[in-house]
Amino acid sequence: MTSVSWRVFAAVAVLTVAAENRAFGCSCMMSGPPCQATWTADVVFAGTAVSVEPIDLHSLAAVVKFQVERGFMNSVAGGVVVLTMGPGNCSYSFKAGGKYLVYASRTGSSELTASICSRTRPIAEAEEDLRYLTTMAATGSGGRVYGRINELKRHPAESEAVDYGPVEGIGVSVRGTTFFRDAVTGADGRFDIPNLPLGKATVTIVLPFGFEPSPVEQEIELRDVRSCSEVNLPIQQIARASGLVVDASGRPLAGVSVDAVAAELAGFDPPPHQYPVKTDERGTFAFTTLPPGVYVFGVNLTKVPYGPPRGKSLFLPGTAVASEATVIELKAGDMKEVGTLRLVDR
Repeated sequence: MTSVSWRVFAAVAVLTVAAENRAFGCSCMMSGPPCQATWTADVVFAGTAVSVEPIDLHSLAAVVKFQVERGFMNSVAGGVVVLTMGPGNCSYSFKAGGKYLVYASRTGSSELTASICSRTRPIAEAEEDLRYLTTMAATGSGGRVYGRINELKRHPAESEAVDYGPVEGIGVSVRGTTFFRDAVTGADGRFDIPNLPLGKATVTIVLPFGFEPSPVEQEIELRDVRSCSEVNLPIQQIARASGLVVDASGRPLAGVSVDAVAAELAGFDPPPHQYPVKTDERGTFAFTTLPPGVYVFGVNLTKVPYGPPRGKSLFLPGTAVASEATVIELKAGDMKEVGTLRLVDR
């Protein structure tokens, strides 16, 4: 393909992908370990980026010409061209002269593209990938699904969750059109289900009481008897709480933002790590993913970053005095009705 025709193709591709990214954002699933990424890519090779030629200054899209030094999947030594969207929008930013392991995908017109969603990386950072690619057997006994289940916990007064480590005894199953296999996580939280038939399948993980959602399902596809799919899942205990907001006359109020914060932070202008929920047309509110803990509920209890003050704080059942607030303890799996919040100043 000539330089001019490459520019025409790239410009069209840039406009199309940029429009999609503006509409949907860069939300892609990472390609997983080498035994998964290899079989979801169309072409895999190691090579040097001989040149990186920008298409225009606005999109930062580029045509990257590679000298392939070793082809691993549908690629042979020689020259190859890969289109990238440049920095941002899920694109991979190649540097001229750099050596890379490239996992490329084909467009509908059979051109190659690379993105940050793939395992594309500098050769110096591809030791695990090269170990798999260079020792890959000519045949295999079946696909493999494996992974790890670990528990995250967050105290209501903290903004970040803490990894509490592996969870033992979690049931995991893989179900296809013609087969069903299962396993249980060990003390290290890991499971491994080998020798699976090729094709699409559903991985289901059944969680203990108090963890949500249960069950967890993920669709996978095994495309080669040497391929794998990695399923790692951090799980958290949650609780639910609901209530009613009314005015001074007892009439339900719709559209009111209700906060749930750690009881120990009541009256201390707590940070907005728990987002408020709004009451519906019946005046009811519902929190569905609260970490277990001790809470107070009310309005204007949290700060809005860079925004104006939200008004006077008012705690359930209808007091401006933090020490008089109703204190609610939520345990894992609870679905608790917390009562009625009366907004007397409305």
